[in-house]
Amino acid sequence: MKHVLLIMVLFTNLIAFSQTKSIYFYFENQEITEKQFENLDERKTFIKETTNDTVVLKNAYLHKRVGKLDSVQQYQINLFLKKIIGKKFSVNKKTMIHLYSKNEERMQKDADYKKYWKWISSNRSRYQAYLIGTKNSQVEEDMKNHIYVDSYDLLKNLFFKGSNFDINHLLIKPDGEIYIYYGMNDLLAVLDSSVD
Repeated sequence: MKHVLLIMVLFTNLIAFSQTKSIYFYFENQEITEKQFENLDERKTFIKETTNDTVVLKNAYLHKRVGKLDSVQQYQINLFLKKIIGKKFSVNKKTMIHLYSKNEERMQKDADYKKYWKWISSNRSRYQAYLIGTKNSQVEEDMKNHIYVDSYDLLKNLFFKGSNFDINHLLIKPDGEIYIYYGMNDLLAVLDSSVD
């Protein structure tokens, strides 16, 4: 009899406390309908989900952001990149920076990505590209393979402070326009999205 009573109490508690949670959908922190949320292009967005006792928040963000550096910011970023990259860095080219927060095989694959580096080489009068590890990434510099380290975490703190991704990307144009990419894993997809 005690077992039956215990099971009934547990069952009653389970039903009483298992209320369904309300789900809210957002795009770039603006509330949208579930249908609009489902119709978002998965290739261009990523989703952050937050859950508490009563609510589930699903927020979709674009992988790509566009911005503009003022002349002082642009000068300082260029000075910093010249410091870590050296004489090879040119302020007159579009600069692709691929920032890694972990030293994994993905970085080595990207360093060996022949199709990507062939395109960069073919367009070297207009483009330059670098793989850069963050301060705590344990990446070792290898200038021959375009691998450098931002030991100050300046790029991460300026452009990717809120990112939870292990790989982020940045395109800096000579006129100061910037494209910021969060979490895309294919360098060619980033390149395709930035070529005009």
